[in-house]
Amino acid sequence: MRYEFLGEKDDASRLEFRALEDCSALDLALSTGMSRRSAARAFQGAELTRGGEALAASSRLAVGDVVDVALARQAAMPTPPDVPSATIIYQDSVCLAVEKPAGILVHGDGTCAPTLTDRVRVSLARQGVAANPQAVQRLDVDTTGLVLFSLAEEFQPAFDALVAGHAMRKRYLAEVSGAFPGDVTAIEKPIGRDRHDARRMRVCRPGQGQPALTRACVLERRGSRTLLLVELGTGRRHQIRVHLSSAGFPIVGDTLYGGRRDPRGLMLHALEEEFDHPVTGAHVLLRTEVPERFRV
Repeated sequence: MRYEFLGEKDDASRLEFRALEDCSALDLALSTGMSRRSAARAFQGAELTRGGEALAASSRLAVGDVVDVALARQAAMPTPPDVPSATIIYQDSVCLAVEKPAGILVHGDGTCAPTLTDRVRVSLARQGVAANPQAVQRLDVDTTGLVLFSLAEEFQPAFDALVAGHAMRKRYLAEVSGAFPGDVTAIEKPIGRDRHDARRMRVCRPGQGQPALTRACVLERRGSRTLLLVELGTGRRHQIRVHLSSAGFPIVGDTLYGGRRDPRGLMLHALEEEFDHPVTGAHVLLRTEVPERFRV
């Protein structure tokens, strides 16, 4: 790493970094997780300074030089009326994690229905934070749990890379039908789109689809059902739902993949996320409370 993160300044609108080696200002910017495009915008906007002097991409830094990065905040987008605020699990100047309830989209789908992103905007507006949040993860409409948002355009590439590169550990609670065997610890089957139903994904033959790995651990036997702790080894669409259904243990409430309808809804919850912060370098463990519907 070319830098040491020193902290947030000015109500988290400015970050400080100390150079750990001789390098260019561009090299330091890229090592913090900026893309070349976002770094170019940052230099053009004079966001990187040393001792109050604006830096160019080619400016040379010496070991120990302190560089300030002023975050380019944007005016918040309007939100639909009567939108509640989000339940915030974690927040710093460049990212935020919230708990998603069931029955709500993360992003808009063109119907103007309120979304989780709208709720995050409301929360930020009430804090007086001028940021336009961008979700870097998705959960299905009926899945609950943790969703991570980027708050700084400069560092969004770093969070996109974190999620895309599978450097984040993600753990879910899933209640399935049947007595899930205790000796099944991993399901590794490729996943692709179902050509007969655009809503569904399916397990593919070897050599087809995308590689997918799901790990499962039995937490509790519940008569004809089993409570599992599930960890993603990859992040394919509907991966947990497809893999568990393909093994003969559909998630309770998952009617799309063979599960029985249940008044509690889809019994899948994004419980934990663990990662090294791509900007500050700090180790982050995020965890929600176990939802009441899993305690029944």
